[in-house]
Amino acid sequence: MLCLAACAAAAEPPPVIINEVMYHPPRDQDVLQYVELFNRSEQTVDLSGWNFKGGLKFTFPDKSSIPAGGFLVTCRDSRAFQQKYGATIHIAGDFTGRLKHSGEKIELLDSRNNVVEKLKYADHAPWPIGPDGYASSLERICPEGAADDPNNWSSSRAAKGNPGGTPGRTNDSFSKRPLPVIEEVKWERCPKAGEPVVISANIKGTAGIAQAEISYTSFTAGSAGTASKIKMDRISGDEHSGQYRASIPHLTAGTLIRFNVRAADNGGAERIQPSANEPRSAFSAYALEPTTPALIPIVTVLNLDQMPRGSQRGNQKFGPPRNDSMKSGNTAFVYLTPHGKAELLDFVEVRRRSGGWKAHFFKDQLLDGMSGINIIFEGPPRWILSEYLSYELYRRAGVRTEKSGHVRLIMDGRQLGYHLFVEQPNKTFLTRTGANPEGNLYKILWYERGVVRQHEKKTNLDTGHADVVTLIDTLNKKSGAAQWAYIQEQFDVSEVASYYAVNMCIQNWDGFFNNYFTYHDTNRGGKWEIIPWDEDKTWGEYDGGPRDYNWFDMPLTTGMNGDSGAGLRGFFGGGGPFGGANSWWRPPGFFSGPLLANPQFRKQFEAKLRELCDTVFNEEKFGPIIEALKLRLRPEVAFRAQSMRGTGSGALQQFDQDIASYHRQLANRRKYILAHLSNDVR
Repeated sequence: MLCLAACAAAAEPPPVIINEVMYHPPRDQDVLQYVELFNRSEQTVDLSGWNFKGGLKFTFPDKSSIPAGGFLVTCRDSRAFQQKYGATIHIAGDFTGRLKHSGEKIELLDSRNNVVEKLKYADHAPWPIGPDGYASSLERICPEGAADDPNNWSSSRAAKGNPGGTPGRTNDSFSKRPLPVIEEVKWERCPKAGEPVVISANIKGTAGIAQAEISYTSFTAGSAGTASKIKMDRISGDEHSGQYRASIPHLTAGTLIRFNVRAADNGGAERIQPSANEPRSAFSAYALEPTTPALIPIVTVLNLDQMPRGSQRGNQKFGPPRNDSMKSGNTAFVYLTPHGKAELLDFVEVRRRSGGWKAHFFKDQLLDGMSGINIIFEGPPRWILSEYLSYELYRRAGVRTEKSGHVRLIMDGRQLGYHLFVEQPNKTFLTRTGANPEGNLYKILWYERGVVRQHEKKTNLDTGHADVVTLIDTLNKKSGAAQWAYIQEQFDVSEVASYYAVNMCIQNWDGFFNNYFTYHDTNRGGKWEIIPWDEDKTWGEYDGGPRDYNWFDMPLTTGMNGDSGAGLRGFFGGGGPFGGANSWWRPPGFFSGPLLANPQFRKQFEAKLRELCDTVFNEEKFGPIIEALKLRLRPEVAFRAQSMRGTGSGALQQFDQDIASYHRQLANRRKYILAHLSNDVR
């Protein structure tokens, strides 16, 4: 009996507990990280000499205390915290260190360095996902429950894109009593039409489970949704711990259901899983619709904010009308492979972009390893062929490159035909390709001026542009051997030389001055790289160029300091910022100018160019890639034209002409390159 009493006492939470953690604010604003303590006792507790260790380091100063029922915060940046949450919240001070987004151990120790409480959170199930960059904090549900139990933590309420959290007040998810636990929820995510959806879950509660049920809503394209409830039956175990099951009736084709599991115990406590505070606030299933077979994946997008339905017509720029009521995070995305494997990704953020849409997926439900994709049909059909072929050549040349391909798109029941998809460069992309995701990623903007304004920062928004400013300034101050030594120190020379070599092969006249991302691995000894982007006007196309795409002679000096474009000037007609008539010429880029003019780097670049022509950029190796693209997409060209109530003959004729022009580019551009390489690399 004494042992049991001692064990029970040991399990009792301490008077002062870790109550709330903001470990991953939205948009990576880590200056807003904080940890909140709560005094659950009825007496003031002296915290003098107490300290945190783990991902954060902080020692409470002398005469620190926390009143009964009071809250106390330590944060990463008091000024940023007060600007967001106000100046009335009691702050003990600023900690050093940084809470990891992927998971961290936090320990609270007393003045004698005895562990008072420890928390080891994670960014994946069974921990809530809302605190992992989706604007929620991590909140303790019941002060009486254990700190190391993920079921005792929840997401705070959050406004889209703005940091939420409840520092200095009662948690949004607070409960006096421990809640029932709902685990191992299982169901078929993409059932066949006409089949029921069977849902099972393990449910337990110390007070005994009094009731379990499923609440669900059914949606079809253009519908507002129909809400229903169904009781869950216990099929094994007892009222304290059992397995429960329910069956949702047969779903018709094209129906999406979203459901929650609710469990209430005999003491009146209840849990709804998933929580309404989660960014993915329900489980989902979708009954597949019959589709015309395809050699490319079929993507079905169902916007639950009711984009208008109806017959649509148009030309090759065809797409649904712009609809500003499309809300972020309320879209279902179904991906069906040519082999019939289906995947449902729900509560996806889909928003309009030029020529199409941008889709963002949750980090724990990626699409083929991607957290963001662009779905595009912009300009003439040729552009979405050129982009794909360009990315394929970059990839084969060893450049860090986004995934790309083509999908047939169905938007709210409307057939929109084939589209290009391109992975969005972001932290997930960096991780997938083996790079340090904590590095600095910049997008180059053609329409801005100056180093800082043209380099739009995409990661680490609170650390500024010092690295790229220093890099470009130093590059331009050095020359000759000193400049080459600096280039070798700062750049992944092989990767960057390969990037410029591919630019030359595909005549990417716009990819020296802009139309790329640059990435800096900020680890000690980390290098700069270039990531390709926006490859539509390549393979013989430029503003005002010939429509037969028989342009092969972009000089090998393009992009370097001292290049003048052989007398060509300007872009976008006569009104471009660089003046002159229609042409392909651009000024040298921040990187390309000094690098390509450096004699030693230029040797590396020309050697890569020769290597590409020998190994990849030739009819034997790359010709089959062009033909495989033709095989996959030719049926889609006809399907798209028919969906738009056309015959398809004109579209097919243009498609075949475009494919033939890529073969001509491959042969003639390669011939031009080999004829103009320096003698020592021929």
